[in-house]
Amino acid sequence: MAPSPYAKPLQHADLPAGIRVVLGPGPLQEPPQQGRTSRVAFALDTGGRPVVVKRSVGPHLDLLRREARALGALHPLGVPAPAPLLYLEHAAPAGPEGWLVTPRWPGLTLEVALRTQEDPGHRAALLADFGTALARLHATPPPPGFGSPDWLAGALTTAARLNPAVDAAHLAQLRREQPGGRAATLIHGDLFLDNVMVAQGRVTGFIDWGFAAVGDPRYDVAVAIHELSPADQAAFIEGYGPAAQLTPQETDFFVGVALLF
Repeated sequence: MAPSPYAKPLQHADLPAGIRVVLGPGPLQEPPQQGRTSRVAFALDTGGRPVVVKRSVGPHLDLLRREARALGALHPLGVPAPAPLLYLEHAAPAGPEGWLVTPRWPGLTLEVALRTQEDPGHRAALLADFGTALARLHATPPPPGFGSPDWLAGALTTAARLNPAVDAAHLAQLRREQPGGRAATLIHGDLFLDNVMVAQGRVTGFIDWGFAAVGDPRYDVAVAIHELSPADQAAFIEGYGPAAQLTPQETDFFVGVALLF
């Protein structure tokens, strides 16, 4: 098996000149690596402000392109997403690389916050705030031309490209079993709890927007709540509203799509 292109932490020597010029001289910090589609480092820019540096290669390069475009389109709308400070592509010996620099969102992830928050009242308030923030995102009109007409087809095509082990017959089955009856909205597309940021007891923003689209809002809801306890799910639904009450079949379908990646 070929080694992962993201196995080694990023070093200053790895950075293209166009990235180095916007960063200060301090060391790159290694955060916990969440996904398998990029390598991430924390740094300070030339003004001492915290930033995130992200590098993607190979089949994942298009996801980073999409994230940069999504942030550029959505941040001006007031969506809780970081602004894209710089995106560039660099010709490296192993192939083209994409590099994205954004402000570092303050706080900690909701996954960590819930792991350390044992007070039932504070926990419920935090999850209700998450539900409210997601409902607000879904109510935001998408910018003109954003997304594609058939969200599920695009998602399954991307899954097949990123995960060659995905069975074509399974993808065809998902197409046949797609639940109907819900209007498409702006969606985050990767709303696991480690992509939700919390500060001072409030949900303040979402990160990792490479799968943002105009699609079925039940997808975001299902991914957000599928690992929560019934009490936690009830708190989330209280904040989001009745539309977050999914059937078990809806939850299983949309989580099944998410786990293809």
